[in-house]
Amino acid sequence: PRWATQRTPGRKTLGPQAAAAAASFGQPLMPWQQQVADVGLEVDEDGIPYYREVVVTVPRQQGKTTLILAFEIQRAVSQPGSRIAYAAQDGKAAREKLIIEQGPLLINPRYPVHHTVDRIMRGIGNESVTFLNGSRIFTLASTEDSGHGKVIDLGVIDESFAAEDDRLEGAMLPAMLTRPGAQIFNLSTAGTDKSPFLRSKVDTGRAAVAADKRSGVAYFEWIGHEDAPIDDPATWWSCMPALGRTVRIEEVEHALATMTEGKFRRTMLNQWTVS
Repeated sequence: PRWATQRTPGRKTLGPQAAAAAASFGQPLMPWQQQVADVGLEVDEDGIPYYREVVVTVPRQQGKTTLILAFEIQRAVSQPGSRIAYAAQDGKAAREKLIIEQGPLLINPRYPVHHTVDRIMRGIGNESVTFLNGSRIFTLASTEDSGHGKVIDLGVIDESFAAEDDRLEGAMLPAMLTRPGAQIFNLSTAGTDKSPFLRSKVDTGRAAVAADKRSGVAYFEWIGHEDAPIDDPATWWSCMPALGRTVRIEEVEHALATMTEGKFRRTMLNQWTVS
């Protein structure tokens, strides 16, 4: 990554637990995902995370969903009774991700994780995954009062480039006030001039990395250099951490041939564009 919070020697990390969680649903972490987990899940002697917020920006199709699910399962299984809120661009997107994409992995008898799951609730407005130990993953609507009356131990904001304001974060933070070990996990591809919320997270994260801050916010950004030629495979290798693993170079070549330059820069190189 061009920007990355560094691992602090001597600190305990729950990163290996996240790796075990990913393996439990058949998708072992790639090196970039393990890097985020090892740093973002550093904890003190009482098990409290050093980073209340973990922000990751990376090109499309690099494995964000796997990393999200690894964080969610790690928290749900290791801390019984955890409340995990998942939010995406809107309620429909959150439902599709949790129930349609993640759900089948969690109840597939081929994977050990299914032994920890109680049931999946699919009813509109009640979408959630409940675990035998009392933990629960539920979708959170993108409204200011969506977190009212809830307690949240882990809040996930997926593809926050689509958020035009901080309503989701504003709904989560009050629900975390009584939970010293709570975290917000924010993952997205780069945005446009209509992505002020994510832009503020990028600016804050880059500043934290530049200042070598080792608490509060952990930040990671994979981005192609703006002056590098977009048709040069070396540019792709510089910012696509899943290239050569789960993404073939042929797919990137096809994207280059079919996408507009702006779309390719934002989705494939994680560069900011104008809408």
